[in-house]
Amino acid sequence: MRKRSSPQSDEPGRIEPLAKLPVFWNLSEKRVVIAGGSDAAAWKAELLAACGALVDVYAEAEGIGAAMQDLVIAEKVTILNQPWHIGMFHGASMAIADCDSDDEARAFSCAALAAGVPFNVIDKPAYCQFQFGSIVNRSPVILSISTDGAAPILAQAIRRRVETLLPPSLKDWAMLAQTLRATVNSQLEPGPKRRAFWERFVDRCFSSTKVPGEDDRQGLISDVETLCSLPLLGSVTIVGAGPGDAELLTLKAVRCLQAADLILFDEGVSSDVLELARREAKRMLVGADDENAAGRDANLLQLVVGLARTGKRVVLLRAGDPAASATVTDMIEDLQMAGLQVDLVPGISERASRPFVANDLSSDAFKQPITSEALVHTG
Repeated sequence: MRKRSSPQSDEPGRIEPLAKLPVFWNLSEKRVVIAGGSDAAAWKAELLAACGALVDVYAEAEGIGAAMQDLVIAEKVTILNQPWHIGMFHGASMAIADCDSDDEARAFSCAALAAGVPFNVIDKPAYCQFQFGSIVNRSPVILSISTDGAAPILAQAIRRRVETLLPPSLKDWAMLAQTLRATVNSQLEPGPKRRAFWERFVDRCFSSTKVPGEDDRQGLISDVETLCSLPLLGSVTIVGAGPGDAELLTLKAVRCLQAADLILFDEGVSSDVLELARREAKRMLVGADDENAAGRDANLLQLVVGLARTGKRVVLLRAGDPAASATVTDMIEDLQMAGLQVDLVPGISERASRPFVANDLSSDAFKQPITSEALVHTG
């Protein structure tokens, strides 16, 4: 049985418990100390240097590996040919160590803790205040994936999958966004128009695999000017929530949920589907208390029109496939007559989903004859 959201609540859903808080730390020009010259320590040193940190490595000459030597040659780290000591923590923003034994790891963590410096002992989570995730680097877009130490190989596998989804040009689009932000903020007030611009930006970004050029920049500036001159008007998107399984939602449905300001949902929509919505979006259960269907639809239409005319992006989330509903067709016509932009995102009907949800290969959906014939039209 699928879970349902509370009818009384229109507040964004609470976030589920987190094993660790994911944060992104500005280490530019900050001093970081590393104890040890091993290859594992070198990887952390290279990562920190890439963030702009000033990396001091404390290790005796015989303990410095080839990877760390390469970083010295590249002038990414500074080697201090001595073992780590309590005094090295002074002025440090972070401390990393590669320790051979638990005793050394315990001593290092206690010294860092006493100095008030956040610390990490490589491959010894019991002596860490923070952990490094598996990174997808499209800087300034950065993703970090963690399994809280439970399965690092799983985190790496997730990273590989994500890498295939994000085009290399994403980095350049993000850099373009940085150059446009001041212009956007100065000309578009916070709210629907500014969000509309960034939605257009995202559409351009993911509809192209090429690095953005001057024509893209000018097109986006033109979007800003267009939005400045347009009256404040929201939009309505009617989204099919399917039979309740969030995995059966279309990608477009998920994008709509994540862009919504308000989500009006019926009692057939599962909480798993609502969990995919933007956290800041207000949620309202509609249609549950009206006994008369005609009156309910009229009230809903009035509510949707009123909300959209305030500039909100309203998502009307319906269980199953709203595209098959004559009532929805009538509502779309009424909304368009009210001068609103309306979009329809179909969903999977409960009947169509049964073979997939139940994994029932005996269903009639799988009993259709298979033919190898092909019809070729040459006219």
